[in-house]
Amino acid sequence: MWIRLYSAACAVALLVSPAPAAAERLLAAERTHAQAGKPFELTVMAPAPGTDLPERLDARLGVGDRKLKVQLLAVGEAAGAARRYRFDWPAEALGLAVVSLADDSPSRLMVLAERDGWAIGEDPLARQRALPAATDSTPAARAEPVVADVVSPVPALSFYDPMYFLFGANGGASARFQLSFKYRLFDDDGAVVDMLPFLGGLHFGYTQTSLWDLASDSAPFRDTSYRPALFYQWDLPAEAGSRHKSWLRAGVEHESNGRDGEKSRSINIAFAQLDWQYRLGEGKSHIGLTPKVWGYLEKSDNPDIHRYRGFGELGLRFGRDDGWLAKLMIRRGKGGVGTSQVDVSYPLRRSIFSSVGAFVHLQYFDGEGETLLDYQRAGHPQLRIGVSIVR
Repeated sequence: MWIRLYSAACAVALLVSPAPAAAERLLAAERTHAQAGKPFELTVMAPAPGTDLPERLDARLGVGDRKLKVQLLAVGEAAGAARRYRFDWPAEALGLAVVSLADDSPSRLMVLAERDGWAIGEDPLARQRALPAATDSTPAARAEPVVADVVSPVPALSFYDPMYFLFGANGGASARFQLSFKYRLFDDDGAVVDMLPFLGGLHFGYTQTSLWDLASDSAPFRDTSYRPALFYQWDLPAEAGSRHKSWLRAGVEHESNGRDGEKSRSINIAFAQLDWQYRLGEGKSHIGLTPKVWGYLEKSDNPDIHRYRGFGELGLRFGRDDGWLAKLMIRRGKGGVGTSQVDVSYPLRRSIFSSVGAFVHLQYFDGEGETLLDYQRAGHPQLRIGVSIVR
């Protein structure tokens, strides 16, 4: 009942627009609630009669952090400065949505989208597989075909590297934990990106990794690495429905252990990293490849670090979004020295996002440089177990 009351409240004057400029279009609709999976009609008004209103217009739907692209198809001819358009409302776009034109006209139309049996606050995809397929006799199938391209929601603040807390006991009890995040500096829909679109991929990243010596008196932190980074991220294009997904990062990174004197360690690098994933079959299993290469811009605290860390690393990944996930990282320096790390994780509970949740995490580390302070030394191989929230 309260959903219907909410719909009625949304039906009052929901057109938001400043005074139109010369080439700006406005949006209007007879109703401000929609049925998911069924046609929705709206009117596009040009600044003046005779202004071109084409057969097709690109538009966007915003539902929370989700962004979807749809294509509006004209219904009949233009009448003066207005023309009616139709599109099939995407089945996964439920709740309060904002409709806007892709040409960045300032007009916004707010619409409440519902589905039979759905309640506000419910996961919009939870029952999607249970919906009956459309047939030639359904209104959605009779409407002209419209392709809705779902753009994965990526908030400005998101995870960067894995985050975990692990315990081990080889060579003495110790713990290793890591915190990491990245922040997109400019919003995709903001004024800065509108003027300078290439700035939309600029990010700040930060990762902190600590090794905690639990076996020594007072349980001191053996060493901590602080890694701020400034980088650009490109999402590499792929065909709709492709099993491939990939992105490329390139930027600069500083790493130091925040200490002075003989224990001071720091480097500055320029890096490039590719992340490629391939979905196996129609399920959630996938394989991935994450090579990373770098060059040293400054390493005076540890001038021979390249002999141990080298100039790149290779990451491999295999598993399921909702099940087991295994990762392997290999890094080699000169003379056969280097590092190998294996991470295996399994979800402890179902999470909203496949990469964020609670996971039992097993990690094996072998080689030089588990901490920046010990980049020249290989300690005991370490097997640790604990919990991760990002894997």
